[in-house]
Amino acid sequence: MIEQVIQLSRDLCDRHDVSAAGVGFGGPVDFADQRVINSTHVSGWDEVRLPDILSKALGVPVVVDNDANVGALGEYVYGAGRGASSEVYYTISTGIGGGIVIDGEIYRGANGNAGELGHDPILRSGPKCACGNRGCLEALCSGPAIARRASRKMGDKATTAKAVFDAARVGDPAAGEIVSEVVELLAMGVASTINALAPQVVVIGGGVSRAGAILFEPLRSSVRDRVMPVHREDVRILQAKRGDNAVLLGAVALAHSL
Repeated sequence: MIEQVIQLSRDLCDRHDVSAAGVGFGGPVDFADQRVINSTHVSGWDEVRLPDILSKALGVPVVVDNDANVGALGEYVYGAGRGASSEVYYTISTGIGGGIVIDGEIYRGANGNAGELGHDPILRSGPKCACGNRGCLEALCSGPAIARRASRKMGDKATTAKAVFDAARVGDPAAGEIVSEVVELLAMGVASTINALAPQVVVIGGGVSRAGAILFEPLRSSVRDRVMPVHREDVRILQAKRGDNAVLLGAVALAHSL
């Protein structure tokens, strides 16, 4: 994979005047030490100093951060969070990632890995998550989790989250019930984050966010019901504007910091 990244990057460097590069990596990153810690979903990435490898190959400075952090930055600088003083970002697709931006800076916490919003434990006896815990938001509301829920309830082994939302949109009662369950669980996680951080805006991206109004309208209502009264008038939950490009644009913003 690294060789493929290097080759594609060299092709870009040959066509453009490149002075620095940013990377969004799908897993925990030690930002201060500039190394990949591991990948939750793919083996072989333990303790990889990816910026050193890429910088040597490309001849430019390289900086890496967790892809959800980078996506959060992309939406903050170039997308739905633009103009806000603070933003919390969720990306809901194969997993659920998160990022927190305050006054233009990614908040990384004491060990550099703040913002793991997908691993907010919601149900004590919920399904096992890839992180090893049970009942995490990711294990309940990610795209594959929605598909598994539909498989159990509707008997459709080959369904997808998109198919569930499409069926709910045309009035399928079982699909509608699944969407309602997912909305309520997601609202618990988002409401907890708002109560803790009071961000100016919550931005939700990733493949599941493309469901649109059938997801966002009930989610906003449920979150308002669940947050403390002092936060209810300030709940702003927006669909991401930059889609799959949020991480790429955030990587550009990250590279500008070098």
